[in-house]
Amino acid sequence: MPADADRVRPAIALFLGASAMFANMYATQAILPEIEHGLDVSPAAAGLSITVVVLGVAFGGWVHGPLSDRVGRARVMIASAALLVVPTALLGLAPNLGTLLLLRGVQGLLMPGLLVVAVPYVSERFAGRSVGVAMGAYTSSLVFGGFVGRVGTALVADVWGWRLALSLLAVPTALGALTMWRWLPRDRPAHSGRRLGGVVASHLRNRRLLTNALCAATVFFGFVGIFTYGTYRLTSPQIGLGLAGAGLVYGVWLVGIAVPVVGGLAQRMGPQRLLPGLVAMSLAGCLLTLVDSLPVVVAGLGLMAFAMFSTVTTCQLLIPRLVDHHRGTATSLHLTLYYLGGALGAYLPGLWLDAGWSRLVMVCAASISCGLVAALALRVAPAARSLPA
Repeated sequence: MPADADRVRPAIALFLGASAMFANMYATQAILPEIEHGLDVSPAAAGLSITVVVLGVAFGGWVHGPLSDRVGRARVMIASAALLVVPTALLGLAPNLGTLLLLRGVQGLLMPGLLVVAVPYVSERFAGRSVGVAMGAYTSSLVFGGFVGRVGTALVADVWGWRLALSLLAVPTALGALTMWRWLPRDRPAHSGRRLGGVVASHLRNRRLLTNALCAATVFFGFVGIFTYGTYRLTSPQIGLGLAGAGLVYGVWLVGIAVPVVGGLAQRMGPQRLLPGLVAMSLAGCLLTLVDSLPVVVAGLGLMAFAMFSTVTTCQLLIPRLVDHHRGTATSLHLTLYYLGGALGAYLPGLWLDAGWSRLVMVCAASISCGLVAALALRVAPAARSLPA
């Protein structure tokens, strides 16, 4: 029994910590119209509440990833989760867009302490085929967090307003930090002596690592673009849902519970072999949202969600196969490009929203198509090496 507890408790701690942190990332996504009206700003300006978080994650990873190489992954994850409680609780008090964006930016800078560091933590604590399942399970925790962050905030905002909906996320965030502090095993530093500049330079010369990151970033751009402005599509006259109904549609995120199966399959087949099909699936889902039918739009969103979560897991499984040193820093580089794609996807497509949903979809589809080219390039390249953790 103690041995079982030693395995189960860390898994619960990582699940709670990761899901709570990820719930905060896109918490404003399903309630953008409410923020737009509440602060008297444009849709694109309200979309910046996603952009600043994603940019914060992209750049904050350069602190948390290398730091975790030096002081240990678990310590960084616990500290960042605890600090995240503060800006989260203050969000509901933001008097204007500038303050809201500042607090959201601070959230973004703290999130890589788990979102970036958990990837090498999982890959180093598991071995063989269990790596794929474990990485898929970690991604599932992000799926659950995204579901709570979108559906939960939409339902609360519909009754009590968007301010309380955002501040209430401080409660699961604090619970996740406390659980990780109690149950997450501490690990030893992986590397300590080499200068960061030299490490980054060596990773930047790794073309396959950069192609993998480009694939993830361009697919993420399209995904974030569709899901950030999807509320406008769902509440349009052609579809006709209210805010609460549109929020419930974001329950399609729960398709991510199947991601552990995809992770195990990718580990057996080779991640680069599975990747093109997943990206093509995302492109198909994007195009389905053009149809003026609620069931078809929901199906498209569900297909995009499943493909995106699976793509994230598959690309992350490739990282330890492409590098054999300083994987925390390599993951920071990967996720910097990945989240830069998401940051642009939260803002740029919104500039085309006034021209109609079809124009926005074409922008997102073009980006996903670039990801498909990158995935095919990884598929036809020489097989990735399987490196020890």
